[in-house]
Amino acid sequence: MLTRPWVGASWEGFVLDQIVSTFAQLGRRCVAYFFRTSDGAEIDIVLEVGAELWAIEIKLTSNPSVQDLRKLERMGDLIGATRKVLISRTRSPEVGEGVMSCGLEWFLDWLVSQE
Repeated sequence: MLTRPWVGASWEGFVLDQIVSTFAQLGRRCVAYFFRTSDGAEIDIVLEVGAELWAIEIKLTSNPSVQDLRKLERMGDLIGATRKVLISRTRSPEVGEGVMSCGLEWFLDWLVSQE
């Protein structure tokens, strides 16, 4: 089933729903939208969280590539993102200054821990 063309879009929708729902449960406001440049480069989710702007890229893979992370960093820099997050099905989170690559469950737990 993971090879079906609609699965990636479904995964993105599920991830967005989980993130927005978690913010709502925490009583925190966020505004989510999509960003695409005229040449087709995009960020899956842009979140306004208070005074911060988060760039979130979503990948169905369990092994995101270095190129995925570089694209996220480049696009995040373009919009002035204060936090850049690559969410995939990985089991090993990597966290750097302003950048993280992690699984959805880990990210949601991290959101809750920020309260």
